[in-house]
Amino acid sequence: MTQEPLVVLLPAGHPLGGRHRLHLADLADARWIDAPDAAMPLDRLRAACGSDGYRPSLRYEGADVRGLIALAAAGHGLALLPESAARGTEAGVAVPVTAPRLTHRVEVLHGGLSDGPAALLAAALTG
Repeated sequence: MTQEPLVVLLPAGHPLGGRHRLHLADLADARWIDAPDAAMPLDRLRAACGSDGYRPSLRYEGADVRGLIALAAAGHGLALLPESAARGTEAGVAVPVTAPRLTHRVEVLHGGLSDGPAALLAAALTG
């Protein structure tokens, strides 16, 4: 299992882009991109924050995170992503979320893999 913090991806020049961390409550009325196959779905974000805010300005039906990053960087709305997904991108500004504490978790379940690529991947993820 691995887990990492989530970040809000803001377009370059966004007024909150210079912050070192953000509280999601401060962004409840912002424009968001609803991308349930590429980022945290907004209905789950509303439930986690206990708010009826976080309304989509755009719905992204794709699963390509790079496409979502490009939309957020172009100013179509904010996106909530795992830190590693936003790392290294020059598109937009990624600001860590500190409240509420939200994380992205990946788990690998396997039942005794034999030798081969799947066993190597499982060993790398669990080691």
